[in-house]
Amino acid sequence: MSVTSSPSLKVSVPVGARLHFGAGIPGFPHARVFSLRPWGTGPTPFYVMESTDLAGLCFVVVSPSVFFPWYEPHFGPEVYQAVEVPGPDGVEVLVILTLHSRPQDTTANLLGPVVVNSGTGEAVQAVLSGSGFDPQTPIVTSAKSA
Repeated sequence: MSVTSSPSLKVSVPVGARLHFGAGIPGFPHARVFSLRPWGTGPTPFYVMESTDLAGLCFVVVSPSVFFPWYEPHFGPEVYQAVEVPGPDGVEVLVILTLHSRPQDTTANLLGPVVVNSGTGEAVQAVLSGSGFDPQTPIVTSAKSA
């Protein structure tokens, strides 16, 4: 197995930032405010996005470039409007990880990236319908397919 990872990559959203999802996130419409903090100690590319509205609701997120340097989602104007920017400059894209008991089974949701205005913390989870991206993309590839 091989992991395509660059642990030195960091998100540009400040640690401890408050992310505000105006319409909540899919499946959790009442979860609108999240804090963002590093996951673990020391240098890490992983962050915890924890709801301040719903106790116990949190997601592990990472910059997609850590595992998927080829990932370049395209967003419609409604996504940029939701985060109050005119276009792709000034936004940070994160993907939500689904953790499993075996770390090598972890997947990333490339179909529903989180788009954050890195200056204000306004955020939206975009749904890239028809894009061909998978909501359960493995972050680890086997040596045969790598």
